[in-house]
Amino acid sequence: MCKQANFIVVLCLICQTAFAQKHVHGEGLLLIAQEQQQWQFEFVLPAADLLGFEHMPETLEQKQQVSTMMNKIENVEAMIKLPASCQSVSTSHSLAAFVVANQTFAHSHEHTDIRVTYIFDCKESPSFAEASILNSLDSLNRVNAQWITNEQQGAVQLTPSSNVVRFAK
Repeated sequence: MCKQANFIVVLCLICQTAFAQKHVHGEGLLLIAQEQQQWQFEFVLPAADLLGFEHMPETLEQKQQVSTMMNKIENVEAMIKLPASCQSVSTSHSLAAFVVANQTFAHSHEHTDIRVTYIFDCKESPSFAEASILNSLDSLNRVNAQWITNEQQGAVQLTPSSNVVRFAK
């Protein structure tokens, strides 16, 4: 129970940074936290970059775009790649709000971010994490990655041509 509490505290500290970040199209955030063998990777990405719009889907094409992106998110390797010693445990995301009936989003000046969280169980601490999502979204130009692990903390700016976070061993 104490380990879970520590993990939650670390995640809360990282999330404070996410909430402080302004919403900029073309830029996202990747928050990484480790607690023993569990690693959490949380992307915070503008809906405009993932879907091409930031409101409830209004057309059949927009509904299909949401469905396509949900499938991509559930394909972990399309978003993030880790060494073979890490196994995906769970995936969650906020895209479901785009398909819930009667859910309302502002259509004018509101900006919507999509949160995608992956939990991995790693037998060995990974030496890297590749943000493969940067290779498949033309409008996503950079992702600011921040991490706290058992051995270190750090930050790096990821781009389509440099999309790997390296963890010191």
